[in-house]
Amino acid sequence: MAWEWGRVPGGLFMGSLVTLVIGYDSPVIELLRRLGAEMGEAGQFIRVFSPNTLEGGKGLDDLRSSRVIFLYTHRLPKEAEEAIASSSARFVIPVGESYAYLARGEEGALLQAMKYFRIGGEENLGLLLRYLLYLAGLVEEEPPPPREIPLHGVWHPKLGVYEDIDDYLRDYYMADKPLIGILYYRSLWLYGNRRPLEALIDALETEGLGVIPVFTQGYRDSVLGGPSAEDTIRSFFLGAKGARIDVLIDMLSFFLLDHGSYSRSTVDERFRIVRGVELLQRLGVPVLKPIREWYQSEHEWLENPQGVNYLTQVYEVIMPEVDGAVEPIVISTSTRVSDYRKHIPYEPHVRLIARRVKRWVILRRKKPSERRIAIILNNPPCRQLEASIGVGFGLDVPESLVRFLHRLRSLGYYTGEGELPKTGDELIHLILERRATSEFRWTPVEEIVRRGGYLDMVDLDTYMKWFMELPEEARKVMLKWWGDPRDILSGKVKRLFAGAVYNGKFVIPGIRFGNIVIMPQPKFGCAGALCDGRVCKILHNPTIPPPHQWLAAYRWVTRIFRADVMIHWGTHGYLEFRPGKGVGLSPYCWPEITVDDIPFLYIYNVTNPMEGVMAKRRGYAVIIDHAHPPYMKADTALEELDELLEEYSRAKSLGEEARAKVIFEQIVEKARERGIDVGKGSPDKITERLHEFLDETRGSTVENGLHVFGETPSDPEKLAEHVAAIMSWDTGEWISIERAVATLLGLDYDKIVSKPSEFCKKLGVSNRKAREILHSIAVRVLEKLLSKDIDPDMLSFNLLQDLVAEAARGEGVKI
Repeated sequence: MAWEWGRVPGGLFMGSLVTLVIGYDSPVIELLRRLGAEMGEAGQFIRVFSPNTLEGGKGLDDLRSSRVIFLYTHRLPKEAEEAIASSSARFVIPVGESYAYLARGEEGALLQAMKYFRIGGEENLGLLLRYLLYLAGLVEEEPPPPREIPLHGVWHPKLGVYEDIDDYLRDYYMADKPLIGILYYRSLWLYGNRRPLEALIDALETEGLGVIPVFTQGYRDSVLGGPSAEDTIRSFFLGAKGARIDVLIDMLSFFLLDHGSYSRSTVDERFRIVRGVELLQRLGVPVLKPIREWYQSEHEWLENPQGVNYLTQVYEVIMPEVDGAVEPIVISTSTRVSDYRKHIPYEPHVRLIARRVKRWVILRRKKPSERRIAIILNNPPCRQLEASIGVGFGLDVPESLVRFLHRLRSLGYYTGEGELPKTGDELIHLILERRATSEFRWTPVEEIVRRGGYLDMVDLDTYMKWFMELPEEARKVMLKWWGDPRDILSGKVKRLFAGAVYNGKFVIPGIRFGNIVIMPQPKFGCAGALCDGRVCKILHNPTIPPPHQWLAAYRWVTRIFRADVMIHWGTHGYLEFRPGKGVGLSPYCWPEITVDDIPFLYIYNVTNPMEGVMAKRRGYAVIIDHAHPPYMKADTALEELDELLEEYSRAKSLGEEARAKVIFEQIVEKARERGIDVGKGSPDKITERLHEFLDETRGSTVENGLHVFGETPSDPEKLAEHVAAIMSWDTGEWISIERAVATLLGLDYDKIVSKPSEFCKKLGVSNRKAREILHSIAVRVLEKLLSKDIDPDMLSFNLLQDLVAEAARGEGVKI
């Protein structure tokens, strides 16, 4: 069969016969257009569009008239989707599941076209265009199958491609250095757009680190059966003796590990289902995740107070951190070039990432006896006392810290020659005795120095060197709010702005145990004995930069003490709330300025994830969660009112109206003493409201003490109360433990809960009191089970029934 170009069998044809829609802002768009143009006259029958182009209505006629439509995109304008659905195309080839329902044509042909594209590379994309023309009936000869090229491997800009890691390491000129793994998309190797990758490789090597830059598809391809990111990690970063690398840098997007195949109906499940955690445990190295900003230029990102685009947050921050990736630092931005986006490295952050990686390597490789640790204690605003240092939500910080110090000493860390504090109380007394505090309200800085409650002093020359490193804009704002540091250290400004200044130097409060320092977090200005309480109100003002004392203290940690790791101890301090962008910080943002380039750990309460992720995303912190303290039912200290209500219920049930009237008057008096509004109404209505008030109050839970870091609660009584408190209410997955006990005792639990003021004849108490008894019975049963360490598999209904009966008798219930 032969025809003139521009004329096809059946008559003159002026549109396209093959249309490709390429999304994801991929440079493949320009490559396909170039390859089509190089095909000569055949290229006039090929059109390549991006979804952005189709949004303007362009290309819809081409879609309707095409014989073959190829789709690689996750989004299409509605009009384009309708044009494809109504077209007379013989073949519609969607790559991926987003538009699988539009697929049309012989399955074998669709798979073959996908293989050309999935294997990729310039030669295979040229073959793809020829194959699509073949399917459209424009060429008689079917092109050869795709040329096989690596689906994963090492690519180094100076050495080329290696499919075998051992071959690469034999040739690599820095194989004897600490090695850093970089995992990036195969498409960067195939199609360019890799300036950020090349800049990172260069920066790491400049820091004296070797690099294993490995490309992967990131997912297990159902068409090719290719390797996933997990397979790539096993092949290139793990050896017979364990990890080949000291740090892994994840330059992929989305999840790192396998969360199952994608479908729109299972998005929520993919955040919960994960396989491969054991792989990362075997690897045993930090996984850092730089942010590639897909949607903003450098200027747009720097000007955006929120930081990176919300979709970038999802793909580059939220999903990767589910798998444990940390340090979301912007490594590149993007700018639109025709129909795709070109990634531009942000050089200040490329260098910062390289320095931080090096510090992780140093921490990992140093002997424990040489590691230096800076522990920062929370230091709440002035509360008319100085003993509030070292607090944490739900955590016994002093006791936890003392046990941590002893554990470090046992592991070979140098904690000084003297004795360590034996208890948390001893540690706090030591801090207060030495006045190692940044309050300055009751303690003049002279007293801190005299008592030895300081770690060091920072002179003007040293501080000015650090200050001048800051971006000009950051310096200007700091000077506006806090004045010139030269004036502060010379005593020319009010103490309100000075912080701890002694003999023309900034004083760094704290105590030291060998290579471990413990210091309070610096405050935001303090007027000392002249304080009227107003200054500390700026503590959480997100627009005001920290004072010079703050910068001096944190820079002393990172530059003078040279800490290998900084640990913020307890929920929560103020670093993560300092001025700057929301996510995707810049060098102008104070959390980034503060942490400098050292690894940062944060001991955080697991029940406060929303503020925890702020510390993780804005402070570049690795969050070390601790358990919440055990719960217990609230003790309202309203026992007298409780007893009077019980007496009232009993008198009413026995028909003793005169006695009930006297008791009611006592109830009203006692309630008012406690500041409880009894309201208006009959005695029965008022007592019913008070029953509901006590029931609601007692139904709430409170902490049963504080958690000690690293310690699992082992007291059966406390654990039993904790479990019973958590299981006090019905949920969608299980019934209340109190309901279960009531059922075994033959009681109407719903009536007990809904009508707390009525009388429970079987137990001889009000329904509200009956519920307390049910709770006490549940605690007794759980305590018995825990103390006997009964195997859950050995539990039977008869055993539980016997335990409930025994516990009920212990509460005075007749069975």
